[in-house]
Amino acid sequence: MQKKLQAFVEPYQLNFSFNAKTSRGEIKKREILLLEISDNFGRTGVGEIAPLEGLSKELDLDFEEKVNEVVENIEYFLNNLDLLIDYPSIVFGIESAWMNYKNSQGMFYKTNFTSNSVGIPINALVWMDDFEGMKAQIDKILAENPKCIKLKIGGIDWESELELIQYIRNKTIDNSLDIRLDANGAFSYDEAILKLNQLLPFNIHSIEQPLAKNNNKYELLCDQNIIPIALDEELIGVNSYKDKYKLLKDIQPQFIVLKPSLHGGFRGCEEWIFLARQLEIGWWVTSALESNLGLSAIAQWCSQYPECYQFPQGLGTGNLYSNNLPAKHIIKNYELYFTNIQ
Repeated sequence: MQKKLQAFVEPYQLNFSFNAKTSRGEIKKREILLLEISDNFGRTGVGEIAPLEGLSKELDLDFEEKVNEVVENIEYFLNNLDLLIDYPSIVFGIESAWMNYKNSQGMFYKTNFTSNSVGIPINALVWMDDFEGMKAQIDKILAENPKCIKLKIGGIDWESELELIQYIRNKTIDNSLDIRLDANGAFSYDEAILKLNQLLPFNIHSIEQPLAKNNNKYELLCDQNIIPIALDEELIGVNSYKDKYKLLKDIQPQFIVLKPSLHGGFRGCEEWIFLARQLEIGWWVTSALESNLGLSAIAQWCSQYPECYQFPQGLGTGNLYSNNLPAKHIIKNYELYFTNIQ
């Protein structure tokens, strides 16, 4: 009997276990789709389709109709993923479901990470809150001795944010702790110049997306190299190899931050990585608030790359939800380790 693949999707609502504040407002829930691929011998694989409201351009297209088309023609789209270039979260869902189908048992890729022998370093994350709320998060994190801490900024006044950064540095005088900032496009060009210069005394590792997406002054800002710039939202919707090369060549950022659900699935991110290496641009991978299923797939894919172990990755989001899916990983000392315990 020849194997015949079928697929179906099941919606799932993830509920945040805390008040998750972002630059786009507070979010309390996260809607995802679980994509299952199976054959007539009972073998299955599950992936996650998780577009982000407000960021995923595919939601402005015929997203639901495209998901239904994929489900009805899964074998065709498995062999023609290029036709889904404008639907990165669907590509990610298909890729991860297919890799899970081929490897089974909670595994997507077989690497040193999934053999339980190597951990992936991850950054600690301070969510937007009022001053006291962010300070309380910082105190809790610093007590655990992370190697890298990331602050989402732009949610309170700038002087208070500088005070928080100074507070961190006062507790890490030897500068052994990397500080990453994420501005989510909060600044104008003139503001960015002023604020990046004010950040110079604090030995900041990098700042993500200081200007709004498609700001024509990114090239000028990166060229000044006041604080290393990492592009994130800027990569969304840049899907062709030619356009990716042009963006990186023109702007020359110091880093890019990759999210498979937003940046073309694994195949799209692999193009970004290839180009970044050619242009000597650093990179790391971050989840886009996926469930534990998507997070595990991203971690396993990322673990194929040596850079994954050289830079802390943004993969510490497994405790965001009160009703998360079962985890295939644990965190020890801000390193992510694979585990297949149910």
